Amino acid sequence: MLKIDCSGKRYLVTGGAGIGVGAGICEAIAKSGGQIIINDLDSGKINEALEKYPNAIGVPCDVSIPNEVDDMFAFINKEYGVVHGLVNNAGIGLRKRAHNTTESEFDQLYNIDVKGVWLMAKAFANQLIANNQIGHLVNISSVHAHATTLNHAIYSSAKMAVEGLTRGMSVELGEYGIRCNAVAPGYVDSEQGREAIATWSDNPKQWEEQQRDEYQSLKHFISPRDCGNAVVFLLSDLARSITGQTLIVDGGFTNLLYGNSFLGNKTKQ
Repeated sequence: MLKIDCSGKRYLVTGGAGIGVGAGICEAIAKSGGQIIINDLDSGKINEALEKYPNAIGVPCDVSIPNEVDDMFAFINKEYGVVHGLVNNAGIGLRKRAHNTTESEFDQLYNIDVKGVWLMAKAFANQLIANNQIGHLVNISSVHAHATTLNHAIYSSAKMAVEGLTRGMSVELGEYGIRCNAVAPGYVDSEQGREAIATWSDNPKQWEEQQRDEYQSLKHFISPRDCGNAVVFLLSDLARSITGQTLIVDGGFTNLLYGNSFLGNKTKQ
């Protein structure tokens, strides 16, 4: 049986103490034998997450502040050694039309979702190069970088920036053997996802079911672990010749031209 083995390596997951994709990433890395370094702003949430993973390490840090990022990597390197894999999962959302968005809202989103990704990737790459080590990077993007909806123009542009940064850094870091890829989730069935739905729907369960049945080719909910499995694959040696790519985990959502019911049963042969 082909199995991904992450044992003996350390993987830093930003936003890893969350209840959505971050949790699925941590779970997948742990099941593959890797040591997780969980980063989050909330120390309380980090401590809760550490209870699930006996060998995990917790490091609070604001990924949008350069000094905090540098200090975190210096601490990790001193206490535990080189980080072999980075997953830039930390991010925030914004549901507001671009022409109504304030400068402070724009700055807040870009500081975390774009600048934070760059700061973390920069520090990660430099610590690998300084220690003559090879490691790999996975940035978490979104289907909104490929197709979007009302109220998501700024968020969509941020995720497109993440994918552009991923491609560019893959070119620049290739000479060091460092691979850079991205994973773009669609709607993920999680507590975090349902909390988001509740901000625009009075019936989150019905919205989820309609998303699955009407707007996905695959008729199952996407789990955080599905995204985590994709991340672990890209971090592993099974993806040794894959770099600068975005793996879309959306159940076929972005492939559909119309909703599944648009042509009715006439399409069935």
